[in-house]
Amino acid sequence: MADDLDFFEEYAKSQDEGATQNPSTSELDEKQPYGADSQSDTGRNPAGRHQSGSGATAPRASRPTVRRSTPLSRIALLIGIIALAVAGLFLAYAVAPSKIQFLNGIFGTTAAAIASAALALISLVLGIVSRFIVPRFQRSHSTGSWSIVCFVCSLLLLAGGFVVHNLFPTGIIKEAVRDEAPTTSVSAMQKGMEQTAGTCTDGWQSMGVSEYPGVSSIEACKSPRMAFIVFSNTSAASLYRGAAEQKIASLLSEYSDKSQAQGDWRILNGKQWLVFAQASEIQKLQKSWGGTISTVD
Repeated sequence: MADDLDFFEEYAKSQDEGATQNPSTSELDEKQPYGADSQSDTGRNPAGRHQSGSGATAPRASRPTVRRSTPLSRIALLIGIIALAVAGLFLAYAVAPSKIQFLNGIFGTTAAAIASAALALISLVLGIVSRFIVPRFQRSHSTGSWSIVCFVCSLLLLAGGFVVHNLFPTGIIKEAVRDEAPTTSVSAMQKGMEQTAGTCTDGWQSMGVSEYPGVSSIEACKSPRMAFIVFSNTSAASLYRGAAEQKIASLLSEYSDKSQAQGDWRILNGKQWLVFAQASEIQKLQKSWGGTISTVD
């Protein structure tokens, strides 16, 4: 019996010694400093694999750069701006030809309008091409778009220029013109013309005006050949002026083989009057009465 007790005492001692050499988990937790667990687990992912601290996440691939313009689109825009400028000058000349006379013969002709339209078309084509040569994922909405805007604006300006030119051949904005013709007296008109062109040797001939409401008088002289028309108001002048000029041109063409129709003829226009004579006489008369000189077409 005593041997059995000795055996149990030795077994208990051995257990105590093992516990001292191998502490339990709870004891380790108590002895371990605060935060050691998180520091020990920092280098491990949920699967237990070690990760380096320098590259936890791989960088995403950078997106391609969007190209807002290309050399071709810039050339197209430059051509479009030139077309727009020419079309604008064409419209400006149609509105006020007397204010910008330095543009006469350049931007006031149909050739300028055709050149502007051609440049606008070239700009449009280049703009479309520059848009489609850029890959879609690199293309901006503005690539080649400004050339389309220039094309549309140029056409609108050209259309406006043609409309104004057809409706108002002499322009909307006109230069103030001196008008001192004695339209209230037929004899004063005759005397003023004789002072510049010479005495009417055959006498003045009056033509009937009953068929032309708004026309006050029509007087003509055969030698030297000259004539004038007086209108009752500016509305009648605008209505009959073009028809009178066409009639004069047709008579000169009809009698072009006769000596009386030969010469450099001009027309002098006032607010309510029109004078027809040789160019030298018209220039002298303009200094006295004012008005605007035009050719006989």
